[in-house]
Amino acid sequence: MRPDRTITVTADVADVIRAAARVTGLTDSQIVVRAVRMLRDDAPDTDPRQPVDVHCTYGGQTITGTFIPATRRLTVTSGPSAGETFKSPSAAARAAIIGVNPARTSTQANGWRFWHVTATGDRLDRYR
Repeated sequence: MRPDRTITVTADVADVIRAAARVTGLTDSQIVVRAVRMLRDDAPDTDPRQPVDVHCTYGGQTITGTFIPATRRLTVTSGPSAGETFKSPSAAARAAIIGVNPARTSTQANGWRFWHVTATGDRLDRYR
């Protein structure tokens, strides 16, 4: 028998969750998951406005950058696109892929998995 997976919240809390979902473009469930992750012991315990050093290795080349959790922007600091700031980790990942391998026909990449936190080696999705 599976446990009940329904969470009951007050109407006020449901309104807050829906408003956050509407503003961020996420689902209600994704908002709740983010809130819980922020409270977990293994969640990053840093100021979301402070840059986090990140890196990726693609095609034998290591590319570095800084990620600002509060804005979700990633600035590439070395390698192709150095000095450019991207609106998302995925956009920065696509630029890295094109910069290292311009002949690649598909540049789709999940930036949250592509980039790693330099200090810990964790995937960037820890900050998602």
